[in-house]
Amino acid sequence: MTIYLGENIKRLRREKELTQETLAEFLGVTFQSISNWERGESFPDITMLPEIAGFFKVSVDELLGVNRAADEKYIETKIQEYDNLTDHNLMQAIAEELIEKHPNDFRVQIRHLPCLVRFSPDKEAVFQEVHRIYNNIQQNCTDDRIRIKAKRAMIEYYRSLADRKSHNITIEDCKKIIAEMPDMRDSREMFCFFNDQGTSVCDEAIRQTLEEQFLLLHTVFSHTFFYDERFSDNWALDAFLKELDFLNFVYDDGNYGKMWRTVIYLHGFIGVRYHKLGDDKNALDFFRKMCDLAIQFDNMDRITVMHSVLFEGKEFDKHTLGSTYRANSHIKELLTEKYPLSDSFKNSDCFTELLSML
Repeated sequence: MTIYLGENIKRLRREKELTQETLAEFLGVTFQSISNWERGESFPDITMLPEIAGFFKVSVDELLGVNRAADEKYIETKIQEYDNLTDHNLMQAIAEELIEKHPNDFRVQIRHLPCLVRFSPDKEAVFQEVHRIYNNIQQNCTDDRIRIKAKRAMIEYYRSLADRKSHNITIEDCKKIIAEMPDMRDSREMFCFFNDQGTSVCDEAIRQTLEEQFLLLHTVFSHTFFYDERFSDNWALDAFLKELDFLNFVYDDGNYGKMWRTVIYLHGFIGVRYHKLGDDKNALDFFRKMCDLAIQFDNMDRITVMHSVLFEGKEFDKHTLGSTYRANSHIKELLTEKYPLSDSFKNSDCFTELLSML
């Protein structure tokens, strides 16, 4: 069991705005003793615990942090559950439960913040709450990873408000935060070679870095060629086909690891472009392949071993893409509701046959 005695004495003393000398005088010890307790270098005699707890008006268990140890286990378990979800409603439920019970935990706040940004039906209604959490993290959190993730969420939030006249938020507000973000070369992935070179630890770090780079590549490709109307459909189609060729080259065994969703969606992007260009035969071929891959993914064992050249022997846990993620149902939603397909195409026998696969 973890004991948080020194940390709690320091916190309780500061809450009462006491100096170490004042507390020491009350307890009849030296201020050096208080300093050593707070740093965890020594502990008070067990007979003093009730006196210290009584002074701060807390229980001995609370002074020792016994309740906090149980809370910590609960928080870690719920965070792990949250991080393995893709269902928005379940994620929101966990985030709201955690923020209610542990509102001052930055790990909880950095999961509640994206839920407010992404899943709130009225983004303007959460304006004050989003800013309160964001400012608290930036001003008080010492974990740079959490601070950067909060910036990322705020950029996303500002971007969603930039085109609305009800706020004075502009794209320039996004750019100011973006300018504060670290460069790619300053990320931890760029130091993967520093991990015990020549060992399995180093190999795993390099593989993780490669997949992170592939995911980043796709993010840039998709936002550039799928959503940016400055590029022609032919140009976008060519770009997506080249990306797909590259990923099939890298994952030559057909197990796409962390890129499974990316590869499935790529087939959909390509199908949409072929349809826009009037080539419904190729569109159906790529949509059919997308359905095949979705079925294959859903039927896979949770843990599989990869055998491509770059990832030989690497274990892939498909729950890293979300324990509730089901490619089948998501692809069906894309085909029937999300993709810009003509009614005549969606009413065709071939398209109906395609949906029957799912």
